[in-house]
Amino acid sequence: MENIKSFFEKQKLNFDISRLFKNHNQKMAVICYAENEENEILMLERIKEPFSGKLVPPGGKVEKNEDIVQAIKREYIEETGFELNDLRLKVFTSEEGPEHYNWILFIFLGKVKKQELQYCNEGILKWVKKDKLFEENLTNIDKKIIPYLYEKEGIYFIEINYDEKKNAEIINIENVETQ
Repeated sequence: MENIKSFFEKQKLNFDISRLFKNHNQKMAVICYAENEENEILMLERIKEPFSGKLVPPGGKVEKNEDIVQAIKREYIEETGFELNDLRLKVFTSEEGPEHYNWILFIFLGKVKKQELQYCNEGILKWVKKDKLFEENLTNIDKKIIPYLYEKEGIYFIEINYDEKKNAEIINIENVETQ
């Protein structure tokens, strides 16, 4: 909780972080939609839950007491071998659902230099043209969140519930004010 509090202070976000915590199964995670100089986003086709078989942005779990920004940089390098630049928080979520679907998630935009893709033990890495993202096998929830990343100003808090079949429903969206 201290790492979230510290992160929000650095981001100058005016938000009651206690609202993030819905149940004891929630884990903290980070992902990044990172774009290269050819307007391509680096995505990952997952081979395990959550979202097995779907294309998602690289990321992973935040370690205990780890700084949120350091977590996304570490996870991104671990999964892709690429160093992130120009990181910007765009969305953070509080998610509840069946096993593997309970998260406090921080979603970033970033930049990467285009390089040859390497092996990833989480799935298959793939460059996707930014304007073709919706033609890909994205998760239902990513399709709902992407407009808040690219088409809207500000930083958003989104509350999400998953049913037993792992269908996502957005139950609340707020544009969070910065101080």
